[in-house]
Amino acid sequence: MTDIEDQLCEELRHPSWVNFVFSLLIAVGIVLSYLPQHFRIAIRKSSRGLSPWFLLLGAASSACALANVLLLSTDVLSCCSMISGGQCFAASLGVIQVSLQFAMFSVIVYLFIAFFPRDPQLVSDWHRAVYTVVAVLVHYIITFILAILFHKFGSVASVESYAVFLGMQGTVLAILQYLPQIYTTYKFQHPESLSIHSLLMQAPGSLIWAITLAMRPGTEWSTWMPYLSAAVLQGVLLSMCFYYLRLGRIQLPLDNDLVPANDASDQDIEEDAEPEELVISFFDENAR
Repeated sequence: MTDIEDQLCEELRHPSWVNFVFSLLIAVGIVLSYLPQHFRIAIRKSSRGLSPWFLLLGAASSACALANVLLLSTDVLSCCSMISGGQCFAASLGVIQVSLQFAMFSVIVYLFIAFFPRDPQLVSDWHRAVYTVVAVLVHYIITFILAILFHKFGSVASVESYAVFLGMQGTVLAILQYLPQIYTTYKFQHPESLSIHSLLMQAPGSLIWAITLAMRPGTEWSTWMPYLSAAVLQGVLLSMCFYYLRLGRIQLPLDNDLVPANDASDQDIEEDAEPEELVISFFDENAR
């Protein structure tokens, strides 16, 4: 072990408790922020309204982010044999966070194909959905095989170069990821299967996550930039969802669950109304 690695391990013996607490809360928040999206698709028994391109680009971006942080955290993880279990856990939280995000987004991809509408008129859309999942799996395999090869046989410079490439690719994909979903939401003029509750947690959470990742040892700008980009675009998508739900209640209903605000009182809101619509109703009533 080199002097630089010894110094790094010594730093990890004295973790920042502030960063540790925030990192731990973010790890829990990542899981909680995706659960509403999972439940929304499962309860509706439909993934209608989710863009295949949004899922493909998002899955590819999360895979790049995970491979990036694994490669850049190799020295940090190697220190686990030199420090206590608690110190190793604190040092590994960055990797744990990205791994959780990768896993939770992969669940959305699975739910997307499992609950895709079975409609004879949507055969071409079904084929597109299948191709999307296949492309996601192929990208996973290629990304992680290359990461393993670079880690095992590459020089330090080549590993860092590949990690930076993954970070840049992840940033571009994170930006492109939300453009198809923004277009799909604009086309439907409604969130459909997109969960506002998830976006409410993910937009500010991604921003805080990017900050904590930037503060962690062993990470570079290529590690946290995808999450900063995602936070901005999640905010745009969230604003669109609120706008269309509010517009739908004031003008014309966009589906059977929507009740125009001008024609409904508190007692008129149906029991099966969407949770996001009740949020909009609450905001409307308090604004009067």
